[in-house]
Amino acid sequence: MQVTNHMDYRMNQRGINKQMVDLALEHGVFDGDKIVLRRKDCDEVAAELRQTLKLLERAKCKGGITVVVAGDCQITTYNTGSFARPASKK
Repeated sequence: MQVTNHMDYRMNQRGINKQMVDLALEHGVFDGDKIVLRRKDCDEVAAELRQTLKLLERAKCKGGITVVVAGDCQITTYNTGSFARPASKK
């Protein structure tokens, strides 16, 4: 979306940066011709991010997670690095 000179001036004046505008556009609620990012919306997104961070820490503790897929079918999963094939003999 194009940013007008007026919006750029108001963003600078009000301490709102592009990343904050992007958050509002992504997580805000339509209200007529406006998109509003309320405190409640911020709390909900923050809770989702905390949950995602928690899951990432669990995956990290396992050395990562590998999922084997074929087309749209998930075949198996395992901790990354836990499955080592024996060296082939020549």
